[in-house]
Amino acid sequence: MRVVAQRTGLTPDLLRAWEKRYGAVAPVRSAGGQRHYTDADVDRLRLLVRALKGGRQIGQVARLSERELLAIVEADERQAELNRAPSGDGPAVEGFLSSALMAVERFDAYALEQTLRAAALRLPADEVLDQVIAPLLFTIGSLWHQGLLLPANEHLASATIRKVLTWMGEASAPPMGAPVLVIGTPAGQLHELGAMLAATSAGGHGWRVVYLGPNLPAEELARAAQVARADAIALSVIYPIDDPKVADELRRLRRLLPPKVSLVVGGGGATSYTGVLREIGAVTIGPLSDLRRWLRDEGQRILAGQRPA
Repeated sequence: MRVVAQRTGLTPDLLRAWEKRYGAVAPVRSAGGQRHYTDADVDRLRLLVRALKGGRQIGQVARLSERELLAIVEADERQAELNRAPSGDGPAVEGFLSSALMAVERFDAYALEQTLRAAALRLPADEVLDQVIAPLLFTIGSLWHQGLLLPANEHLASATIRKVLTWMGEASAPPMGAPVLVIGTPAGQLHELGAMLAATSAGGHGWRVVYLGPNLPAEELARAAQVARADAIALSVIYPIDDPKVADELRRLRRLLPPKVSLVVGGGGATSYTGVLREIGAVTIGPLSDLRRWLRDEGQRILAGQRPA
C-alpha cells in the first residue's frame, strides 16, 4: 500500500475507502492480511485520480471498466484544455460570479453547481476560491442581511457550495509524509464554509487535511489533533463575534494542545478576538492568500525536520 500511495498520490486511508465503499480496486490479500496491488491496479487508480480532477465523482466512475474510464478521462481532459483560460482572466471571473448569483436567485442548484464546477475546471484552484466562491459568499451574505435575499436562497447556495468544495477537495492528493492540519470551528461557531474554504486551499497546497466541521468543543479538537498527529489546527470564526464563550474555548484549546502544535485562527470574526489570540500565541490569518503563505512557510519548516514529537 505504501508503494501504491507513492505512485498514485492517494493516501492509504483514501485507498481503503475507495476499495471498501466503491470497489474501485480489489487487491489480493496475503496470509497475514496485507494488501497486494498489481500494476494494473496502480494504472486504474491513476485513471481514477485523473477522472476526479476532470470533475467526476468517485461514485460515478469507480466501477467503470478501464476502457470506459480512459475514454471519459481523455474526453474530460480535452474539454478542460479547450475551456482553460489564462490566470487572472477578469471577464471569465465576472461571468462566473454573475451566473452563480443568478442561479442562487432562481433557486437553481443545478445551474449553480455547474457554474462553480466550470470555474474550477477553467481557472486555477486558488483563483476559484479567492475570486469566485469567497466573493459569492460575501455577496450572498450582504444581500441576505439587507433583506434582498431569502434565507432559503442562502441555504441553497450554502449547500451547493459545500458540495463543490468537497468535490474540489477530493481531487487533492497530498504526498506521503505531508504535514497534517486539523480544521473546524470552535464550540458556538456554526458557520463552516470559511473552514471548508481553508480546507480546500490547504489540501491543494500539500497538506493532509482532517476536516471536522463546525461547533466542536476544545476537548474534541485537541483529541482529534492528538490522534491524527496534527502539526497544526486551523479554526474559522465567523459569527457570533466577541463571544466570551468562544474566547474561553480558544484558551482551553491552547492549554490542551502540545506546545509544538500551531493554532491558526481566521475568518470574518477573528479580529474581535485579537486580544485572546495574542494572549495564547495563536496565529491570526486574514484572507486565504495569508493562509496559503503561512501553510507554505510552516510546511517547509515541518518537512525540514521540525515536526512535533
